[in-house]
Amino acid sequence: MAVATHSGSKRRPVQARSQKMKMAIMESTHAVMREQGVRAVTTNAVAAHSGIKVGSIYDYFPNKEAIIAEIYEEKLAQVRSFLEAGSENIEVQNWQTQLATLIRDTWVYQLSIGLDRTIVDAAYYYESLFPIAQQHARLIASNYAKLLCRLGSTWPQEQLLDLGISLYTLVNANWSYWRLTGSDHQIAIERQIVLTITLIAPALEIVANRASK
Repeated sequence: MAVATHSGSKRRPVQARSQKMKMAIMESTHAVMREQGVRAVTTNAVAAHSGIKVGSIYDYFPNKEAIIAEIYEEKLAQVRSFLEAGSENIEVQNWQTQLATLIRDTWVYQLSIGLDRTIVDAAYYYESLFPIAQQHARLIASNYAKLLCRLGSTWPQEQLLDLGISLYTLVNANWSYWRLTGSDHQIAIERQIVLTITLIAPALEIVANRASK
């Protein structure tokens, strides 16, 4: 028993160091993207920024695309968790105002964790990231479908999921607007909110009619 305990205690520091090294590589990769653009990311550039040898980087990631993919996937998962938790607090009586607040809060949150335009640009630049983006879109759509069902929508699940995909495309429209205007103007988010509520309203029309009687 003593041997097993000793072995486990040695393994944990090694795992912690490995996780710390991975995080350092990912953070340096993101920094290179921010400072020089997506195309500037190479393992040599990451090594120069982080002070980690190129050979050591390959101990953790097979290539630069794998590093970016893990950054992208991790941040999307964080955003989904935030959005799902917030969706659970929305009530049918005041869903428009509550959903508007959640959308604004989600943008603040995702920017605070570093899900910025450089990572979104990388998703367009590297085809290997497309399946991650596609899966994220489906999960966001599923969250919207779950929310609308809970609020009393009678639409079929397939139709709600399709609506959810359309709602998610409004997020991408914001990134495109900011890219084209070279700004991060908040009007894009407010337009997303207006369009989101407009698209959702028909799915909750029967619920609204019941409430008005």
